[in-house]
Amino acid sequence: MTRFLALAVLLAATPAVAKSPRDQMFPTDSSCYLRQYTLSHLASHPAQRVRQIALGPWAPEAGHQRYVALRVAVGLRGTAERFQGVAYCENEADHLFCQMEGDAGSFVLEPRPNGAVRMTLTRAGIGFEGNQDFVEISGTSGDDRVFLLPPVAAGACP
Repeated sequence: MTRFLALAVLLAATPAVAKSPRDQMFPTDSSCYLRQYTLSHLASHPAQRVRQIALGPWAPEAGHQRYVALRVAVGLRGTAERFQGVAYCENEADHLFCQMEGDAGSFVLEPRPNGAVRMTLTRAGIGFEGNQDFVEISGTSGDDRVFLLPPVAAGACP
């Protein structure tokens, strides 16, 4: 009994070293997540427009412990154009809340098993500017509201 009591006191006195959501998902400046959907997946999800999506730290803001600026890139069906934007994210409890630059919407990032992240668009959706066009991805309709992105080597991200 005294061993159990001593162990309980020791554990209670040891501070928990919990990593913030930012530290869990973006531990380095080269952390990168990428999801490329297969043709068979897209055929079974006709309302999905996104064929590729990538997330990674944007260099000018790297290293801050509470916030992280992310580069977000998407490729859509029907166009070879790649759309990009910057999101500014803040730690909140067990996730990051991210707002796209220029009031272009928002999303939430949550750490998932095997190092993946889950990206869930808010009702506002997200918008991107390309070289020739501006696109919006709805947060309320279609099959582009939640993405599960696995980690990849930094060189694999567009």
